[in-house]
Amino acid sequence: MRGRAAASILAVTLAELEVLVVDCQATSAAPRGHLLELGWARRGTGATATRARMIALPEGEHVPPAVARITGITDALAAEGVPASQAWRELSADAAALPQRPAPTVAHFAQFERPFLARLAAGGCGPALEIACTHAIAVRLFPALPRRGLRALAGYFGRSVGPLRRSAEHVEATAFVWSHLVAALEEQGVRTWPELHAWLGRPASPRRHVKRGWPMPRELRLGLPDRPGVYRMLRTSGDVLYVGKAASLHHRVNSYFRKQRGVPDRLLEMLSQARALSFEVTATPLEAALLEPDEIKRHLPPYNEALVEGRRAVWFAQYDLSARSPGRSGACPVGPFASAELLDAMGAFVRGEPTALGRGAWAPPADVFEAGLSALRAAHRELEGGTDPRRMLRLGARLWREGRRLTRDAEIASEGDPGVEPTQGWTPALVVAGLEWLALRGAHAVRRARWLTALVESTLVWSEPSAASGARLLVVEDGAIAHRTSVEPGAEPPVPARYARTRAERCEGFTVARLDRLRVLTTELKRLVANSYPAALRLGPSMTLAGPRLARVLGWL
Repeated sequence: MRGRAAASILAVTLAELEVLVVDCQATSAAPRGHLLELGWARRGTGATATRARMIALPEGEHVPPAVARITGITDALAAEGVPASQAWRELSADAAALPQRPAPTVAHFAQFERPFLARLAAGGCGPALEIACTHAIAVRLFPALPRRGLRALAGYFGRSVGPLRRSAEHVEATAFVWSHLVAALEEQGVRTWPELHAWLGRPASPRRHVKRGWPMPRELRLGLPDRPGVYRMLRTSGDVLYVGKAASLHHRVNSYFRKQRGVPDRLLEMLSQARALSFEVTATPLEAALLEPDEIKRHLPPYNEALVEGRRAVWFAQYDLSARSPGRSGACPVGPFASAELLDAMGAFVRGEPTALGRGAWAPPADVFEAGLSALRAAHRELEGGTDPRRMLRLGARLWREGRRLTRDAEIASEGDPGVEPTQGWTPALVVAGLEWLALRGAHAVRRARWLTALVESTLVWSEPSAASGARLLVVEDGAIAHRTSVEPGAEPPVPARYARTRAERCEGFTVARLDRLRVLTTELKRLVANSYPAALRLGPSMTLAGPRLARVLGWL
């Protein structure tokens, strides 16, 4: 029987061979780790649906926080799992249905899976598995590819893999990668399973100083214009990997491919998949910057971190900071704010609670906090009558006028960083420094909220070197870019059509997209002022900010 199976596997090409694809997720690598999930599927002529089983952890074991974050598997989910032996019996039944012995098995980065599968096999009956590692195959086939992890390799061939490491999706991705590697192996003269193992068993070619080979065609990126705009890194499937802005599309995009050392792993993973580009030229860098956040929200690229909507919300609060809500309401009219955590800390400050500076083990002891709060009130006249929101914000505004900024100043640095290490121990002086910092942040957040509300209806005329046609006009209506065009240098921005809208009306329907757009516009206005580019912002018939006046306002933001 074994002779017939061996003869059979010799005659079957890799493209025709039926294999078992396996993936394991665990609390850590073997031998210390415990299985969390086991997934498998048969691929080939007798393909089966992908199966995944959550594995119950041994008594007293827990899912490490870092593993829960990357897999989404919590202790509660693991508690619903089946015994590892049951999952192994189900996998063995599918492996036994394969016509070849040992069962040809495929896993990505198989050195992680092998010890767990060997441990399961040692505890019960089941067919022997002969495992081929798709990562090891890719290392030999594509030595210059920057990264060959499952996400990078699947993306290189045109398939996305989600952010969570779950066995079912990884089995599907490994099977996809295997099918593409089979075609590449055939080009190398490797056509059968025994030939594959013989090929993998040969000494690898020396890989010293292998220069990275970028999948994106060089002529494609070199052909980009030296103009401002937005660019999109694409897979072969057309999926958008990353959206970025540039003052020069040519220089920015090509900068990704010049560096061979010190490149972050996440960037290398993305560049391993990027094989095409699309772009949009804009008249100025400011317009590119405003286009970028909307493009990110439209395409949801997996390698953008900033300006992604995700679970973010725009928050509004009650006047006394005792409650907050996503979106403006009659009960919560103050805002918009980007951070719920900051609002909660400000509310705790007003109520005189230690949670203003941290929660749980991070918070100062109640007696130390009380001593620090008393010292704060004695040191600042604004707080002599208590710590209501108005007094707290007046304190923050004065600290700003006196030169404090939203950076760790010398006083805080000398005392330590509030809330960073609970083991350092809190002191009253450290509480004072932390509360002053919180008052400063709160005053800044309220000031910025008023500013963003004003920008909802505004017009801007500005000039910068990239605008060859002269000055540009930008019209913002209801927080969206309604119009942009060229105008004569020195032209006055028109009065916003809906300048008379109340603050309450402007805050209705305030979305994350609007918040990001107006924050980006603020950042770009600061850039214009810093570079002494002409800029005039109009908020109403008698409210135009330009030159030193605009610089003073932006200095608070």
